[in-house]
Amino acid sequence: MLDLHRDRLALLAGIDRPKIGYLSIQTPEEILLAAGAIPFRLTGEYSTETDGASVHLGSNYCSYVLSCFGEGLAGVYSFADAVVFVDACDMRKRLWETWARTVPGCESWFLELPNDASPLSKSFFAGQLRKLISRLEQRYGRPIGEGALRDGIARCNRTRELMQRLHDGNKRGGPLLTGQQSIDLVKAATTGLKDEFNDRLAALLDSAASQQPRAGRQRHRVLICGSYFDQPAIVEVIEATGADIVCGDISNGVKYFEGQIDADAEPVAAIADYYLEKHTSARCIDTDIRVRHLFDLVRDYRVESVIYFALKFCDTNLHDYPYIKEKLREIPVLFIEGEHNGSNIASIKTRIETFLEPRFF
Repeated sequence: MLDLHRDRLALLAGIDRPKIGYLSIQTPEEILLAAGAIPFRLTGEYSTETDGASVHLGSNYCSYVLSCFGEGLAGVYSFADAVVFVDACDMRKRLWETWARTVPGCESWFLELPNDASPLSKSFFAGQLRKLISRLEQRYGRPIGEGALRDGIARCNRTRELMQRLHDGNKRGGPLLTGQQSIDLVKAATTGLKDEFNDRLAALLDSAASQQPRAGRQRHRVLICGSYFDQPAIVEVIEATGADIVCGDISNGVKYFEGQIDADAEPVAAIADYYLEKHTSARCIDTDIRVRHLFDLVRDYRVESVIYFALKFCDTNLHDYPYIKEKLREIPVLFIEGEHNGSNIASIKTRIETFLEPRFF
């Protein structure tokens, strides 16, 4: 299954269909699929050099945004027709403006995303989605009807259903996969090859049904939350202490596949409702919704400790942390600030070991 992520660049380049990139999980993949395109997420892991990106954007930008822009400048996604940018934070809006001027041969489209789920906001976002549909129809010369939209919804809902089934096992006991395997599995889902992913995940679940729970002492149960998180070295340190990462409240975790789109409702309105109601991002104005959601995850996954990771200069998550820390006063919480490339892992390692290891005695 993880080959879908590891080989994503070669796989995508070798398919004769339109490919459309995106950075935010608030991007409606269902609509891109309905247009006959392959929606794939930019991961920022193929460009470790961000100096060129910093020249255009500035050095006080989060390293995930800079890394994705570095990929664009380096031509990593030269096979893509376009990239969709969502107003997920001010830095990503600036990224869209700069990408449009500096990355040749790749169109850039922008979606305004409200920061609440009021009826007015849902109506506005549905209008934004209809504008995107019109743009796609003009770009590819084919109508996007209700049937195609419902098919896109069904394929994405199937991915969500399968991922939820896999993670339900984490609620009952030790996780089937390591923390990094779980993250890479979500990244494989964002490669855009939905049917292949769903078939392979269904087969994995069938195989896992016969697996026996791991024997031995119950391991400490950790939840990770905060900014975009793709930090293999941090995951390795956590698990080396004897802990399990049972839940990731991150875009490479449960945030990506929570919930379902109402398959019986009018498709565009249903898509708009889903992406706004699933507003657990720090960009949204009601922090109490995120706190209640976090408490639900702590209860459901029987979490014993929380690690809050914030990318440097990720203002939305940095602003959220003090309030969330206060609300989670009954649960041990460790705050970590880091870079997308994991450059400060030595000091982070010491802090994680100091935080977790005493909890086993």
